[in-house]
Amino acid sequence: MGSSRLAAGILLILIITLQVPPSLGQRSRPTSAETRKRLHQRLQRLDEQFRRFQEMTLTHLRSIAESSNLSTSIDTRFHMLTRQLESISRELSSFRTEAERDLQSLKSWSHKLRRKTKRLELRLTRTERVMKEISRLALNQLHKHKAAMVNLTQELVTHRGRINVVEARQGEIKVLQEAFQKQISKLDSQVRSIQRPLLGTYLVRSENALNRTVQGPAFTKRKEKTRLSKDSKDERMKNRVLLRATRQPDHMTVATFMQTNMPPTSQSVQEEQTNTLLHLPQRHKIPQNYTPKKAATICNVNSVLFFPSASTENYVTFRTRFLTSIHELSICTWLRVDAEYMGTLLSYATEANDNTLVLYGRRSSLLGNMDFVIGDPAYRELTTDHMLDGQWHHICVVWSSIEGRFWHYMDRRLISTGSRFQKGYEIPPGGSFILGQEQDTLGGGFDQAEAFVGRLAGFALWTRALSPAEVSGLASGRGMPRGAVLTLDDVNVLHGSVKQVICECLEHCI
Repeated sequence: MGSSRLAAGILLILIITLQVPPSLGQRSRPTSAETRKRLHQRLQRLDEQFRRFQEMTLTHLRSIAESSNLSTSIDTRFHMLTRQLESISRELSSFRTEAERDLQSLKSWSHKLRRKTKRLELRLTRTERVMKEISRLALNQLHKHKAAMVNLTQELVTHRGRINVVEARQGEIKVLQEAFQKQISKLDSQVRSIQRPLLGTYLVRSENALNRTVQGPAFTKRKEKTRLSKDSKDERMKNRVLLRATRQPDHMTVATFMQTNMPPTSQSVQEEQTNTLLHLPQRHKIPQNYTPKKAATICNVNSVLFFPSASTENYVTFRTRFLTSIHELSICTWLRVDAEYMGTLLSYATEANDNTLVLYGRRSSLLGNMDFVIGDPAYRELTTDHMLDGQWHHICVVWSSIEGRFWHYMDRRLISTGSRFQKGYEIPPGGSFILGQEQDTLGGGFDQAEAFVGRLAGFALWTRALSPAEVSGLASGRGMPRGAVLTLDDVNVLHGSVKQVICECLEHCI
């Protein structure tokens, strides 16, 4: 504040000096009163000017201070906006990353959806073709049934006419029936009247045979001569005829006749006679529950897997994984299908493709086909018409990427073959291998309609192409080809109601 006063004084002196006229010394000097008055007026004016200057200076200083405060607030605001911008940039970056991830996932799902849509369109086309064929067959069957109904109607009319004829002659039939029954009664009475003396004769002969046994050979010869002299040839022939007519006499009648008409003998002799007459030779009894064990010929299966029902919980996983890419493979197994469709036998899924290797079947497969998929959407159809009869069948599927060749064997016979199927393709390692279900995601995404129902025995997978001789030997039970990389011995977990039974021979498996 003192420096400002000094500056103001110096400024005032300079102004006074400049205000004094140069000819002041040449004029006559005024009086001191006037001089003081003028000087006082000038000092007042200078004081007013100084005050105005001071006010302007203060105003200017205030404006400078306000400008300085404004710049400080602007810097603070700028820093704040910078921080907000950085946070917004980070949020935008994270949002962009999430958006790109979602977009990539959406692209992947879109790609899978397009593949599944293509497969569904192909299946829908096959289903329409099958439905047309079924409609045509049903129409033919309907025509056949109509013709059969017409024939049955005609036959029914004919039978009704015959029934009317029979009803008209029913009275005659009744009369004939009564006469026939009377005739049977007469014959029965005649047979019984003849049977009694014949039975007496038979018992006398039995007694004579017993006496011959007791009294010795001399008495036996004498009695035999006496009997031959008494019985004539005609009487013996008559007795033979009557014995044939009465092959099985009543046991109680024979026993009663022996007790009432035979002479009293010892109890042991009577029992021996009764046993001689009544006892017949008995056949050896075979136990009813005896079931001889089947002779086994297919003894290279080791174990069997039982899939009892169509469920998303029934499947099998393996502990072994593929460590290298696969250029060739062979899959062989024994199958017994317990459903009206094949179902999915196996599924191999990776991160890039959930249908890398599939033997695919579904409940809606009306033609009885199974899809052999390698690197979806590429696949080939394999027929399974003869495998849905509830019996054991052996299948082998062989593929080679060299020429894209594949072979389909069933019960040692080559069913189908082809080429240019995924030529040069490599099945990648590190995926998930499952039996009994089809994977829509890695290790999951199952569908009940795609489940396998039945029995699977002797499953094995090779990373080479088996020869026809090896396939035939495997189906005949002659050992196991070398180099199998995956068998039922490598099963890790049985999920759901799946059961594994150890049985060396197929004929002894459940």
